[in-house]
Amino acid sequence: MRAVGKLILISFAALPALAASQRCSQCHPRETAGYEQSPMAHSLTEVAAQPEGSFEHALSKTTFTIHVSPSGMTQTLVHNGQTETHRVAYVIGSGAHAYGYLVLTGGGLFQSPISYYTTRHVWDVAPGYEQSARPDFSRPVTVECLVCHSGKPQPVPNTLNRYRTPAFLEEGISCERCHGPTEAHEKNPVPGSILNPAKLNGAARDSICEQCHLAGEVRIPNPGKSIADFQPGRPLEDAFTIYLAPRSSSAGLKVISQAEQLALSVCARKSGGRLWCGTCHNPHQTPAQPAAYYRERCLGCHAATLDKAHAAPGRDCVSCHMPRLPARDGGHTAFTDHGIAARPLPGKQDDLIAWREPDPRFRDRNLAIALVSAGLENSDAQQVIRGYLMLNKLEKQFPDDPALLSTLGTVLLRAKQPAEALLRFEKVLRLQPGYPPYEKNAALARAALAGK
Repeated sequence: MRAVGKLILISFAALPALAASQRCSQCHPRETAGYEQSPMAHSLTEVAAQPEGSFEHALSKTTFTIHVSPSGMTQTLVHNGQTETHRVAYVIGSGAHAYGYLVLTGGGLFQSPISYYTTRHVWDVAPGYEQSARPDFSRPVTVECLVCHSGKPQPVPNTLNRYRTPAFLEEGISCERCHGPTEAHEKNPVPGSILNPAKLNGAARDSICEQCHLAGEVRIPNPGKSIADFQPGRPLEDAFTIYLAPRSSSAGLKVISQAEQLALSVCARKSGGRLWCGTCHNPHQTPAQPAAYYRERCLGCHAATLDKAHAAPGRDCVSCHMPRLPARDGGHTAFTDHGIAARPLPGKQDDLIAWREPDPRFRDRNLAIALVSAGLENSDAQQVIRGYLMLNKLEKQFPDDPALLSTLGTVLLRAKQPAEALLRFEKVLRLQPGYPPYEKNAALARAALAGK
């Protein structure tokens, strides 16, 4: 049962100025005004139209109640007679499909276990909590989680989910996410002094969209890098590698897989690299008549080859060739299938595969960590074993790599070798002292060793 009550516009605090966007608007008012209408510009905010409501998560027998007022939103959960209430700090998502919520507890940002699904007007648990026996507010929100949902988060170094005040210099995604730093252009505002994605080619061009529209199965940062280190104008692989799932396990639409779907389409494969996200999408313009707008994009390539039925004015190409489908990882949401009647690529994919290979120095290292990460997530023992064997051989090559050592230690701990695991975890703590996940790993290994 899901009840939805009155709709109230809530304002938790005055929105901080989107500095970069405001500066850009002085010379580019039409582009910035158009962008302000896009979902990306509203990817995270403190202000949104929100309904009150309540529902019960049947699996866990947890009841949630959402209360809103002009001063803010509170979310209350009741489980086995225990009650906890949290005030929402940030609304995440534009509302095109759903809203999620972040709460501030003990100085850290945590994800709320509930979402409001705007297209169906229902409250329910957020994606990833459907099978939870005890959904709660304990999932930390790291900068890797926020990089695609906010403009400029301000994480406190060497912490998991603590942020400075304010937590975001820019809340919604702003101009710099695609165009890079603006300082040089502001000093010398001529063509070429700022990045124009449409002028790039290949991986550098596509990476700008892929940074947020290609999640893959797992993302593995290069040594000393994080997901947030990607710089527009460079390939993603300068910072991290994206690994795709085996085709046998990737059936069905995923929320963040638009770039993969498009690459598999016949249109993209026959375009010789010319077709990319920007061919059809203009982030500075939200079309008033989407069907007509996207039809014009299709006719740019297909006008001379359409039969009479398809050539008739007013036809909607997208509704047939790019239908909205339920997303297997998106809760109560449906997303546009960017496969454009895709056909499988030749060959067979039985294991993780890099979207693009990283620097050869990191190729085996990144794949090994990806295999273990995906194998543990999907309970695939063969993937874990393969990754572990690779890590064993790579340890001498990367003796001071925290990510490699902690992954190797995790496998050793699960294999009931706590002493060997603890050696790796303690070395990681010497390399990066005070980082909570690494401290937890070492504590688990010590506890397992003491219990032997």
